[in-house]
Amino acid sequence: MKLFDIIKSASSNLWRNKGRTVLTVIAIFIGAFTISLTTGVNNGVNDYIDRQINGVGGEDQLMVFPESQMRSGSDEPQKYDPDKASGADADYLTAKDLDKIKDTKGITKVEPFHFLATDYVQRNDGEKYLLSAVSVSDISIDLEAGREVSNSGENYEINIAPEYMKALGFKNAKSALNKKINVSISSQATGEQEIVEATIVGVRNVSLIQQGQSIMSKALSDKIVSVNEKGMPENMKNKYGTLFATMDKNLSDKQIDQLKERLTKNGFSAMTVEDEIGMIRQVINAITGVLTLFGAIALLAASFGIINTLYMSVQDRTREIGLMKAMGMGRFKVFLTFSVEALLIGFWGGVTGIAGAIVAGHFLNDFAMTSFLDGLTGLTLLQFSWPSMLIILVVIMLIAFLAGTFPANRAARLDPIDALRYE
Repeated sequence: MKLFDIIKSASSNLWRNKGRTVLTVIAIFIGAFTISLTTGVNNGVNDYIDRQINGVGGEDQLMVFPESQMRSGSDEPQKYDPDKASGADADYLTAKDLDKIKDTKGITKVEPFHFLATDYVQRNDGEKYLLSAVSVSDISIDLEAGREVSNSGENYEINIAPEYMKALGFKNAKSALNKKINVSISSQATGEQEIVEATIVGVRNVSLIQQGQSIMSKALSDKIVSVNEKGMPENMKNKYGTLFATMDKNLSDKQIDQLKERLTKNGFSAMTVEDEIGMIRQVINAITGVLTLFGAIALLAASFGIINTLYMSVQDRTREIGLMKAMGMGRFKVFLTFSVEALLIGFWGGVTGIAGAIVAGHFLNDFAMTSFLDGLTGLTLLQFSWPSMLIILVVIMLIAFLAGTFPANRAARLDPIDALRYE
């Protein structure tokens, strides 16, 4: 008997007792459905977190702060050290610090990160609103509509935060594209105010990390900084609260820790974006891990159903097995026949469970975006990938095969004479 004939025979024998087989497939379906849904949630949330990280700095970037901003790792206040700088100067980094960080082994590029001081933003002659903005960097900005602001050129462009859509009179993100807004800037020394016209080229998705912050093009950022510093003494210019340092590509966790230690010895504090929000990822992974465990328990229970189904099948077909062996079918082929039945149970349960999860995920995503996730643009709660779904199906079929080995082995070991006499 060829393999195709064995599969065909196993498929027809499987449905001799439809009720028993369907109940076993349903048990597999429940486990596959649960695991597929939790995997989809894990993929969706982690994809959103990854885009949030890229919108702040990405995997290859370090945020570098003055030493005065370092945390001691406890809730106790740090003691005053007269040998270390204190006061306002200690809270900022200078051009000398920028060069010093750039010369550190493992750093390829350093640029300042400006928190831009603006008075207000206004559209036409409408209401004036406070504006929180930062300068563009080598980051990937997660946008609901439009394009990223330019990191070169002379155009005053802005990726505006979604919180301003309704306030500035826009119906949606697309209606805001290419519209002009006025940004008011003042000198921090003289108070002299200047109005700059900027073009909205993109609207950000809601950000959990930089909530309410808009992104300015380099030209607009430079303009704001120049107005802010107008009239200031030279020794008060070009000071930064944070620097973005780009690391060498593909550094290991150990190498990143060593780089942080080198910066610490030079009087700086450094952290990756993953350090800042890594706990969120751990919590999400822990929750989905527990839910996946429930699915695994359902599959374990279903494996006993497979064993029971096939044991009953062996008992019902004892004389048939004896006849097949008497006609020359070897132990291995008998074993293979029942193992294929187990695989088919796993296959149908897995396929229907995964398909059910994908269909349910479509409706759950729609429901989430109109209810408890309303306003959290950019987050697709459940995301399914074919590689992960294929892995789930293969694992389920493997579990089914292992469960089927017990009754299959019993069928293979039956004595053909005793089997033919079986009543």
